[in-house]
Amino acid sequence: MRRTRGHAENAVSEILGVTMLLAMVVTVIGGVFVLLGPFMDDISDNREWSSGSVAATQLNDRILIAAQTPEGSGLVQQNAQISRSMDSLRDAEIWQVQADLNGFDRTIVSLYGDSLIVSSLNRTASIVHLSDANSNQTLSLTNGSGNFTISGLSGNIFIDIEDIHGAISHRFVEVSLDGIRMKNIMTDGDYSVDLINGGRIEKLPKQPVAVKQFPRLNTDLLLDGTPRVSLILLDLDISSTASRHMTNVHIDSNGQQTLFNEEARNLIIDVEIAGDPSISPQYAHHWTGDYNLFLTGDSVEDYHGFGPYGRLSGLDGMTLYPTDPPFELLVSLQSVVIY
Repeated sequence: MRRTRGHAENAVSEILGVTMLLAMVVTVIGGVFVLLGPFMDDISDNREWSSGSVAATQLNDRILIAAQTPEGSGLVQQNAQISRSMDSLRDAEIWQVQADLNGFDRTIVSLYGDSLIVSSLNRTASIVHLSDANSNQTLSLTNGSGNFTISGLSGNIFIDIEDIHGAISHRFVEVSLDGIRMKNIMTDGDYSVDLINGGRIEKLPKQPVAVKQFPRLNTDLLLDGTPRVSLILLDLDISSTASRHMTNVHIDSNGQQTLFNEEARNLIIDVEIAGDPSISPQYAHHWTGDYNLFLTGDSVEDYHGFGPYGRLSGLDGMTLYPTDPPFELLVSLQSVVIY
């Protein structure tokens, strides 16, 4: 009887020992997982960032290549990462570009919503030719100026100003550009990359927005010393038939339209950017930052390049310095469809 009781007590002791050992193992393993958790999250986030960044860079490169091809031709890319994370960005950027083309007058066109204002310094502007996606209109100016209310404007807007001699003295274009957003889910939120107008804008969770690649606006000098401004605008369209589960991503060119290709004066470029308000200052600094250095050094007369038009804040847009000499202006609009 005593021997049986002893065996039972030993068995209970062994069970308790094993239970305590298992509890210690579970506790240690749980502690290990707690300690390794942040490192595992970092590894997962790094993987998502890497795959998203590479996919966005590859897609942007192929879009730029397709945009250069003839209308109707393009590329096909196989990438599951792209197809599962694309969303369209409507009216991501709105560009207004205007300049004097003939004569010696200085004309300014202002278009805000339904309000159109035209003024010319020497009052030589005579007729306004306006076209948008739905209509063509002709308006008459009085003493070189006019204030009109025009409702129902849609799509891209083109305005030519005819002077009293019958020549096109000024041109104004407003172009709305769509883009693409790609997203990857990370521990603290989404990692997003916006592909807009040939540029690339990135946003990491809890980090400020960073412009990694800017639209294609440049200035240089021709062999004879004439300044040249070139701007290539790019509109992206995700077809309504596109699926998040597609295997092949088709990138086709819808052709290219020339907006300016001539000698010009008095350039004004204004960009309205949707989304984060920190993008506009980054654009302005990229193109006009050197102007501020010359301004600080009191040597603006020696500056050649982009600078603010009107207010130094850049709210009025930007222009080319020096402002008086004529320059070559090349502006084109490319269109790409993705499906």
